[in-house]
Amino acid sequence: IRSYVLQPYQLVKDLRTGVESTNPQAVLDGDLDEFMEAALAQRVYGADGKKVADID
Repeated sequence: IRSYVLQPYQLVKDLRTGVESTNPQAVLDGDLDEFMEAALAQRVYGADGKKVADID
C-alpha cells in the first residue's frame, strides 16, 4: 500500500516497508525498483530484518 501526496508537497510512501520518494512523477511513470526491492527484502528477511526460515 503506497500513499501519494501531490500537494502541498510531493511524497510517495510505502506504508508496509517505510520506503519514501520525493519524486512522485517518477514513481507514477514506473520507477518502482526501490519499492519492489524493499518489499521483496521484507518477504525474505521479515519485518524485523532477520532472515525467516520459510517464505511460502
